[in-house]
Amino acid sequence: MSKSYLIILLFSLLSLINSATKKKVEDFFNGLYEGEVYSGYLKTKRAGDELFYIYIPAQKNADTAPVMLWLNGGPGCSSLFGLLGEVGPVTENNFAYNFEKNPYSWNNEVNLLAIEQPAGVGFSKAGDPEFEWNDDVMGENLLFAIKDFLQEFKLTEREFFVSGESYAGVYIPTLATYILNDQDENKVNLKGVLIGNGLTDFDTDVERSMVEFGFWHGLISFETYDLFQRHCAHKSDELRPEDNTDEFSDSFYPRNVTHRCNEIRNEIRNNLNGNDIYGIYRICPKGKDLDENHPLYYNSQNTYKKTILKRLGLVSNSKKNLNSDEEEEISIWPEGCPDDLYFDDFLNNKTTKEKIGVNESILWSQCTGINYILGNSTKFYQEVMPKFPDLRVWFFSGTEDGVLSTLGTMRWIDKLNFTIEKEWTQYKVNSQVAGYAQKYKEGLVLVTVKGAGHMVPQDQRSSAYKMYTSFIKGKLPFE
Repeated sequence: MSKSYLIILLFSLLSLINSATKKKVEDFFNGLYEGEVYSGYLKTKRAGDELFYIYIPAQKNADTAPVMLWLNGGPGCSSLFGLLGEVGPVTENNFAYNFEKNPYSWNNEVNLLAIEQPAGVGFSKAGDPEFEWNDDVMGENLLFAIKDFLQEFKLTEREFFVSGESYAGVYIPTLATYILNDQDENKVNLKGVLIGNGLTDFDTDVERSMVEFGFWHGLISFETYDLFQRHCAHKSDELRPEDNTDEFSDSFYPRNVTHRCNEIRNEIRNNLNGNDIYGIYRICPKGKDLDENHPLYYNSQNTYKKTILKRLGLVSNSKKNLNSDEEEEISIWPEGCPDDLYFDDFLNNKTTKEKIGVNESILWSQCTGINYILGNSTKFYQEVMPKFPDLRVWFFSGTEDGVLSTLGTMRWIDKLNFTIEKEWTQYKVNSQVAGYAQKYKEGLVLVTVKGAGHMVPQDQRSSAYKMYTSFIKGKLPFE
């Protein structure tokens, strides 16, 4: 074999190992941020798939700071939603329609990375748009892309953390499992995961908890709540006796889908309509009323909040009514507030696309209708965590979120039968109670954030920052 052939082969192998693209973005935030911003595409194991990313180095000690990956959920929703609305150095508050500096940016402490995944989401490119995703395929391909990124930016030795919200409650434990079990010598140096209002266990997280949340927040009457207990929350395939209504099952949807139960569900849905179920004390602003010919009409139907509700509804609806041969809608998910399209306007602007190096023809939307088989992440806490006692695992929860509520989170944690090491304790921000924290001997930490809904760092920036910096330091918020 000739020396020249060996050189060509070597360069070919190197190109496969390190195949990320990198572009330094000039003035991404239109004069509001002077720090460096990078964008580009990362390869995965699937041919034709490329994941778009934005990387913002730490504002201090970038040469030594850890790397923090941020993921939004869906599945199918863009992580740029969280970067631009929650954790980045410049953010837009809900329906503000302009950016402002964020003094509580998470990149004050870490090198902040947002990846749009799976392929086909946001600006990411899918070789096969019809591919059916699941959590394992997602985790394996995202790990490949992360390694691509770390090598491109020479960050392979840095401490690595993963954070996110909503269906990232499944994304993150799945990804962490792949990282921890990776036998590659270029292993990602994972130190911890930080999950906010995440989906974990459908049986306890969703419908039962949402109905209880609505009742205890005065959105559902006592009579309706009692009827739901009697006719919908069954422990078995047998109807609950009328004189035994004190217990609730752990079922996500009723084992018996009766016509009466569906009537009660519809009543609950009507009660909840018009509230922002992601943060029930939010004021509902007037959104954009777009007709089908408007360029952003597709986006208005595929916003972050709508997509999550659609996904949860898909799990529970179209169950056959036992009293007829017809399929009957049984989803209780409400029509909430209009969703903010400011990010859609900004990211689909021609100038913005030129700055970040994406094809002008790609229509960015908050969420994309990818094919995805939903899963859960309880096995991570039961089987993976015990093998890696040094892994930092924190779960934070905004107490005003009705979609994936604190109540549901506390319920699935209780099912783990963990042992409390440090009991439920207040932590404060600016001399005010900001939330509570509890640590378990098995390593899990639960932190609540008072006054926040589903998007905690958007609703309560200073409290979320206190929680997040405590996580990075490995100290509880009240310590």
